[in-house]
Amino acid sequence: MKTTILLVWSALGAAACGGKVNKPDAGPVGGLSRPATQATQAMGAEQDAAADAGNATAAADANEQAEDATPAEVVTAEDFRSVRPTPRAMAAVKTPSVERFTLANGLEVFLVPSTALPTVSMSFDFDVGTVDDPADKIGLASVCFDLFSEGTERLDKIAWSEALADHAIGISSPAGTETSSINVSSLVSELGPALDLLAELLASPGMRKLDFDRIIADRKAALSQSRATANGVAGRLFGALVWGKDHPYGSILVDEHLAAITLADCKAWVAQLKPAGARLWVAGKVTRASLTEALEARLGRWTGAAPKARTLSPAPAPSGTIYAVQIDGAVQSMVLVGHPGPSRLAEDYEATYLMAMIFGGSFSSRLNMNLREAHGYAYGCRGGFSYRRGGSHWSVSASVETSTTALALREIANETKTMRTTAPSGEELHRERDGALLALPARFATASDRLEALRSLAFFALPLDWYDGYQTRLGAVEAAAVEKAASAFLMSASGVVLVVGDLTKPAKDAGGASVLDALKVLADEKVFGAGGLVLLDVDGRPRL
Repeated sequence: MKTTILLVWSALGAAACGGKVNKPDAGPVGGLSRPATQATQAMGAEQDAAADAGNATAAADANEQAEDATPAEVVTAEDFRSVRPTPRAMAAVKTPSVERFTLANGLEVFLVPSTALPTVSMSFDFDVGTVDDPADKIGLASVCFDLFSEGTERLDKIAWSEALADHAIGISSPAGTETSSINVSSLVSELGPALDLLAELLASPGMRKLDFDRIIADRKAALSQSRATANGVAGRLFGALVWGKDHPYGSILVDEHLAAITLADCKAWVAQLKPAGARLWVAGKVTRASLTEALEARLGRWTGAAPKARTLSPAPAPSGTIYAVQIDGAVQSMVLVGHPGPSRLAEDYEATYLMAMIFGGSFSSRLNMNLREAHGYAYGCRGGFSYRRGGSHWSVSASVETSTTALALREIANETKTMRTTAPSGEELHRERDGALLALPARFATASDRLEALRSLAFFALPLDWYDGYQTRLGAVEAAAVEKAASAFLMSASGVVLVVGDLTKPAKDAGGASVLDALKVLADEKVFGAGGLVLLDVDGRPRL
């Protein structure tokens, strides 16, 4: 209709002004742009001539031409847009080649050669992390390892930074949950200076009180900020609710812990960073011979046994409790639902992975389509398993409009029951299975990507050629296996729920009741279990 109107207007305008009307040529947009331009030019150039010829005659000619004008064909849909593109054949993925050897000091080296760029990336992994923090000094590993790479006895923080910059070197030392790393990156031509600085750092770290005090102050400020937002509070507390506050995976950092950490604690902590039993991952344009020579020359005097990994107990049975934290004025509620999950070493890992993606892992997942698209409770909702050496836990998380807090939780419970009792559709299975297979080559796109993939395998004590058969195993997963995984690893009525938000605001469709009142109804109905409703403060302590 719009095309017809525009063409008639163009014909009338041009005829009334004495212009010649050109029929539109067929084109990708219906031929609209060129005829309109010609008509407009005719109007501008011949307006005076049309006026001299007489308005009555011009109008009659215009009406006649308008009747004769044939509207351009309107293209409502292009054929290629109505057909889903056919993907390319799936590329075969082969595990990157790894050269594995051990130095004289006991450091195990994994070399992933790469010739694409003249760079080298190295990561020294130690089996020590936040799970090893003393109960009264949570945060010790994080504070101490940050302090470790602030300089050496010879070079303070500024001088150390300048020395790194002079050679385009990066050295960092993040502490993780179960492993901590020293990361080194440089150009191949600067590998010698990089290892020289690393050797100095290992032999004589600076560990200055000025730097220690600054890091502690930063941690206190970050802790204070995390208490002020729903997302921050939820992130701090949820692990403790799933794993238990006394489990190493469930620790909660508070001010008293930071106050108890001393500089002497950190000096003792970094003293345990020894090579025998540690792992060095290297990716870059370097050979085994040249790397071995460089490492032995700089790190040969670095000796001793590295810490050994702890064996941790599994998570306790979930309580079926709804925990709630009041944040005055919070714009939205942060809701999380979770429970213990399977081991990363489980034989049905592939089926469990696809189940998690179908249920909550992708944008098109059931949870996201329900809370975002069907109900508009949240911008997004995601779910998945977080794997650790000691097991895993399942979690669903969403930031929802406050009044819909209880409604969103009820939908999560309903979707969980459905996922546990019905097989996925063919479209769901193919979407997630094919998507995972097509995306797999990206895991090995760069040298760093290949290194991280192999580090993850070693972390879980999986063979380094694990990916060689992954495509076949993933492609063989059928709907029945996905349904079986959902039935085994999703808990419908015995999980842990955490809600953080303004619980005093009115709840939707609750007859004027508050969000807190609506949560009490869920607890009374035992939607998530028989643990009732418990109010916590921002540090996870029960509110009386």
